[in-house]
Amino acid sequence: TSYIIADPAIQHNTTMATSNTQVIPSFHADFVHDIQFDFYGRRIATCSGDRTVKVWNLDENGIFSSSAILTQSSSNHANGDANGSSSNTATNTNSNTNIQAHRSAVWRVSWAHPEYGQLLATCGADNSAAIWEEVQITSNSTSNSKNWVEKARLSDARRSVNCVEFAPRHLGLMLATGSADGCVRIYEAIDVVNLHHWPLQGTIELDTYTEVREQQQHELGVTSLSWCQGRFEPKALVIGGSSGSVLVYRYSDGARQWQLALKLRSHARGVLDVAWAPNVGRSYHLISSVGMDGKAMVHRLKRTKTHDKANGNSEDSANLTTDKILQCESSVELDTKSSEVWRCKWNVTGTVLATSGDGGMVKLWKSDYYRNLNLNNNEHNNNGGGLSWRCVSEVVGDIHEA
Repeated sequence: TSYIIADPAIQHNTTMATSNTQVIPSFHADFVHDIQFDFYGRRIATCSGDRTVKVWNLDENGIFSSSAILTQSSSNHANGDANGSSSNTATNTNSNTNIQAHRSAVWRVSWAHPEYGQLLATCGADNSAAIWEEVQITSNSTSNSKNWVEKARLSDARRSVNCVEFAPRHLGLMLATGSADGCVRIYEAIDVVNLHHWPLQGTIELDTYTEVREQQQHELGVTSLSWCQGRFEPKALVIGGSSGSVLVYRYSDGARQWQLALKLRSHARGVLDVAWAPNVGRSYHLISSVGMDGKAMVHRLKRTKTHDKANGNSEDSANLTTDKILQCESSVELDTKSSEVWRCKWNVTGTVLATSGDGGMVKLWKSDYYRNLNLNNNEHNNNGGGLSWRCVSEVVGDIHEA
């Protein structure tokens, strides 16, 4: 297994970008399920079905090399606290040995903001999520080493934990996990110095199942989630489910609970990934979603102070106590050429969307401003509200060279 890291130049015409490409042997013994850059883009964390998590560092020559493998000691299985605390029994090694971070496949990994230190969150099919911290280890020798230490094990889920993501920095050291039992659980480290204690702050139970399809839709439950990055916005999450639903939840300070704010256009089959675009001075939000139906969509959300009675989602937003509510202005499908899309991710400014799938390439999408000027919002409301997105670059690598 290997993966490709590229830094393509985005141009107006679709190009096959291959410059500044590095092919990295993963040394994983199974499929790589997730790859995440840290805040500065100089470290990578990967997780795999072989139950391991690996950390990669960018050296002075611009090459990523493996620096650590996160491991869980067998004693932690017996001594771990199901409410979220565990002992410091996990360390790392620089050798590529088969040591495990979870007792089953590891699905997702997430970096915390560096203000809170070098923290990683992982989740897996063993019904748990784990918090890891890189600490300085002083040895008898003159050289010091850094080890990854397991700080907490969150075991509230009744089934596989499919997704995990740290909240934006301004919300504090908060973490959201999504499980196959249909629940999203929000944890927070009240004392950032004591990373062993992560009390459960809230639970979102997705009530999107019908009696006829209940058993089928509970097979995967919550499949993906993403935090709203807006600094001056209420706490909000977009959640994708195995039923194909894409739901926006916001936290109500008055009710002190998470409430359904919006139901976005659903996928015909399960949602594979969702991503909330960073908001840099825009008056609207962008959310992307990809599903098992082969579709990739971009949803545009507008803020409004009045309830739009013509909007079918106004009842869902009526219970919110925030000054402004969210309404879906448009949902547009991307022309993926019928290739299945698995993941989606926004750049730091929320202007470029990257999608990847079984087509062997990563596509970069931008809003087509000139075409949007010629579209009528009323005529194209069902097709995206006048928005148009086009592929501006394709990143392709020959993995057979690895």
